Amino acid sequence: MKKKKGIYVYTPINMEDNLLVANEVHTGLLPYPVNMSQFLELKQSTLDAAGVPYHVNPSEYYPTTIVQYALAHWCRYLATHSEMHRGTFLTQARWLVEHESRIGKDAGGWPIFFPHLKLHAGGPYLSALTQGCGISVLVRAYQLTYDEEFLEVIHRVAHTFGRDILDGGISAPLGNEGIFFEEVAVYPATHALSGFIFAMFGLHDYVQLTGDAGTGELIQRGLATMHTFLDEFDAGFWTYTNLLDRRLASPSHLTLQIALLDALTRYSGCHHCSMLASRWKTYQRQPGARLRSWIARCYSSSRRTVLGWFQKVLFPPSQSPGYLRVCILLPAFPVTGGILTFLENITRVTPGRWQQAYVTQHIGPNPESYIIHRFGTRRMTPWYFPFVWFYVLAGLRKLLSLLHRVSGYHIILAQDGVFTGAFAALAAKLTGIRAVCIDHGDLSLLVSPYSQRYRAERLREVAAKDWPWFVRLAARLLLILYWPSCFLLARITAHLADHYLIPGVPEDGVSEVCKRLGIRPSSITRFANMIDIERHVIPHVQSRAIICEKMAIPPDAIVIAIVCRLAPEKGLEISLEAISHALSLLSADVRQYVRVIIAGDGSLRKQLEQDITRRGLDEDCALWGEASMEEVIAILGISDIFLYTSWRGSGYPLAILEAMASGCAVIASTEPVANKYLLAEGRGIAVLPGDIAQTSEALVHLLNNPELRRSMGHRARDYVAQHHSPDMFRRTLMRATSWAGLDEFLTVERECESRL
Repeated sequence: MKKKKGIYVYTPINMEDNLLVANEVHTGLLPYPVNMSQFLELKQSTLDAAGVPYHVNPSEYYPTTIVQYALAHWCRYLATHSEMHRGTFLTQARWLVEHESRIGKDAGGWPIFFPHLKLHAGGPYLSALTQGCGISVLVRAYQLTYDEEFLEVIHRVAHTFGRDILDGGISAPLGNEGIFFEEVAVYPATHALSGFIFAMFGLHDYVQLTGDAGTGELIQRGLATMHTFLDEFDAGFWTYTNLLDRRLASPSHLTLQIALLDALTRYSGCHHCSMLASRWKTYQRQPGARLRSWIARCYSSSRRTVLGWFQKVLFPPSQSPGYLRVCILLPAFPVTGGILTFLENITRVTPGRWQQAYVTQHIGPNPESYIIHRFGTRRMTPWYFPFVWFYVLAGLRKLLSLLHRVSGYHIILAQDGVFTGAFAALAAKLTGIRAVCIDHGDLSLLVSPYSQRYRAERLREVAAKDWPWFVRLAARLLLILYWPSCFLLARITAHLADHYLIPGVPEDGVSEVCKRLGIRPSSITRFANMIDIERHVIPHVQSRAIICEKMAIPPDAIVIAIVCRLAPEKGLEISLEAISHALSLLSADVRQYVRVIIAGDGSLRKQLEQDITRRGLDEDCALWGEASMEEVIAILGISDIFLYTSWRGSGYPLAILEAMASGCAVIASTEPVANKYLLAEGRGIAVLPGDIAQTSEALVHLLNNPELRRSMGHRARDYVAQHHSPDMFRRTLMRATSWAGLDEFLTVERECESRL
């Protein structure tokens, strides 16, 4: 160890020498699997009276520095057998024990109270790097002393690896069932490669000491996640430090990444890690790659400087009010439908945390209880060319003006990933605000097979308009230019947006759409739509009879409910044909009790009325019209069967989830694919889109089996309560937007200690 002008520089022998010493001289003692001289340089560090490095004054300690300092002395101890290095190592280990912060009943760690200069502004946070290296230090201290106090702390720190950041841990979900250990454990997660691998070393040391099978499974899960996303760290000529801001690594950091991958290869035998490390070594040797990375870093730094000055002058930040100010953008609001329900759910799960304002082109009825800013004119529709570009430009102008006048927004939340997402992401990039796109199916309409169906639907819509022939012809011609415009806007959004929230399941084809658009997998979170099941009360027999009487329905009726917009893609003609055929197959005793309620409004209402009359269903079917959320809940509460025959959809249809929450037996088409998962294991009946025979057969089966309807409804309700809860939805929003609440756990623990 050398000291030059307040700088400690550690120069242990290389990794191969460490392994040789450990195996031949100190049998049983673990070496540390990284060449410590590549990264353990404690700059501007001084020691307190006990020999522990501190930050500025002896009351401020940086845990990461201390664990690195300890491991450096461990490497020197293995190389020299010096008692001085052994004692210094144990001094740092005992400091870690004494300064462990308890997080809940069974977890602990070493929070960092200094703000991260690039990634985190303030408040304490855990670090996977610190937690992993800390475990490595204490495992080695236990090997030297067999002091049980070291082992107790090791167990508690290991528990933070399996906990989500929201629960006081260091892990973040990534991809489908993936897990990533975060170097800066706050949301939005950074996904830094170096911190993740250091955490893996700590877990390997823990398993080697304890043989814990659960931690072994956690290691395999983490490795699988890293393999899935490892190529995203490769820029093609250099590497990125993390997947959030995607800054190119410095030459020294690239050297560290390569060393870490090589070491992880020795731990896990991973061929993928070895191949990638070899490729990254070629970047270091190629003068062109080094020059390109230097130019790219200089350009990025200059751009951040200029953009920072621009933002400081035109969009000065305000003092944080203690909650997130969220600007939500969408074409129309408040308008009855799935989007309004979705936004109401956001408000319901973020009281006291978020303050929302809405930016929209069209303001719907009853806007008094919302903060709404309007932009554009009625003709600036996002559904035709060239008006979609007018929509984007008007939205961009309004949003920039709003952000200039009303400072302090933290998040811009666009409700599609195409036209609204484009101007939202562009404005966010200019103002330095995080942009998150919640796409409700617009992206999937840009590529086959959905695009072909949607284009045919739009052409039929134009043909049905009561316009002069030349206007209809012009509209058809303009649609030819509309599709490439939408694709271009989606590509702009993909390049500029920070994150995507997309409801649905991995097998629904959205991943392929996103890949074609250039959206990185690490920027996508698939989530389950929320249902507040407490609102969906199943009425008792007497209450049901009262509700039925108000709706002019016999109290002992078997009610089939259809709740949707009266639009072509909802397949209402399939529903009526299936119902008509099913009624013809029922016995007279059952048929007399069947009633159908169709709630919703739209362009097909008149056609639907004619179709009902033509099929002789006037006495059986009631067209409810536009229904409020309270009316929908009441209708579903008295319904026995819910019918959904849409041939185009995305994500998790809220109508199906609401019906399941109300205890209905659901018959639904397998479009979208998520319906198959929702209705599996006897929770409903999934039918092929457009298959009238299969749909009518399912109706007959349920209409003749009241016990099956009840049991199916109970299973469906229990499933929604478990997998689509408000808490799960709240956690999704917090992960994608912003959260750093470790102090909440530490405060609770301090209060508990003070009471004791």
